[in-house]
Amino acid sequence: MTEQRPTAMRAAPLALLALAIATPALAQGLPSSNLNSINNSLSQQSQNRQLRQQQQSDTANTRMQIRRSESFRQAPTPAPIVVPKR
Repeated sequence: MTEQRPTAMRAAPLALLALAIATPALAQGLPSSNLNSINNSLSQQSQNRQLRQQQQSDTANTRMQIRRSESFRQAPTPAPIVVPKR
């Protein structure tokens, strides 16, 4: 029993050491797919932002054109005054 205990005590630090060595390699393998998904997400957000900005610009231009056309609209000409015959 005394011989099994030192082996078990040695195995735990060795397992911990192996895990510590493997962790950076595992961490380096995962990000490529994760980075691709992050890039895709950022690209989609950028496209959405660009579309919203374009829509806001179009709306502002349309409002400006409406205001210009309203400000330059001529007042209707008054109807001629008809004097009844006596």
